[in-house]
Amino acid sequence: MIMALLTKRLPEWKVNNIKEFAEKIRKAKTVGLVDMRGMPASQLHQLRAKLRGKVEMYVVKKTIIKFAIENVKNEKHNIHELESKISDMPALIFSDIDPFRISKLFMENKAPAFAKPGQIAPEDIVIQEGPTPFTPGPMIAELGAIGIKVKVDAGKLVVQQKTTIAKKGEPIKPQVADLLVKLNIQLMEVKLNLDAAWEDGKVFGKDVLSFNSEELVANLKTAASNTFMLSIGLPYPTKENITILVSKAYNNARGLALDRGIVTKENIGELLAKATAQANALDNIIPK
Repeated sequence: MIMALLTKRLPEWKVNNIKEFAEKIRKAKTVGLVDMRGMPASQLHQLRAKLRGKVEMYVVKKTIIKFAIENVKNEKHNIHELESKISDMPALIFSDIDPFRISKLFMENKAPAFAKPGQIAPEDIVIQEGPTPFTPGPMIAELGAIGIKVKVDAGKLVVQQKTTIAKKGEPIKPQVADLLVKLNIQLMEVKLNLDAAWEDGKVFGKDVLSFNSEELVANLKTAASNTFMLSIGLPYPTKENITILVSKAYNNARGLALDRGIVTKENIGELLAKATAQANALDNIIPK
């Protein structure tokens, strides 16, 4: 019904696109949305190559994505919830991998990129002493404007001393960003950002998917350690702590028996030694 209406209203190429992506959504285990804003074409090509065989990615117009989702919403439970997550420059992804593994792949696979004006320097940006690829001319003034002293040697500009042109944590100035491009220095890293993903009737937002795996593992270890110590303090026996609890109970019972003079086969030797020591002490105190 929906496709019949679309056929009358839309160009044939657009209807064919909708049918194509509706079929991909229908077959995929995981359907996701990626925000492509600010993603340079060359870096996108690199990232696609790294993810080949694991994730299919298509840059698609918003309207086509919405129509494709609408076409399968009665077949895939809650798939329509993805519509509200579509960005202004979206891409559709399809995979047999679960959304959390896809998000982890995106975090692990990054591509180098040139810094843009206003971005925060990830580290001190330093121009080392030595020759440059530049010839004398306007570059002398450009380099001088950001504090780089140069001289001319064999027809090339040479930096006279190591110079820090941006400090870690500071915004990168336009002149600095321009120089880094001319020097082919790519300090930044870009990655794909998973805005949302559908799997098995559930839609996961980027607030859930954008996790730090190392931080998560560290938090789990801390929680496990705290839980273990709490179970011993309560005490609450489990298969993990039972040996420690039994040992602790034995030592407490043994200490109580010694303190109260309760004779057992385990402490008889110690009690006799204690009694002998006390008798000797009294013998030394009482006048003879």
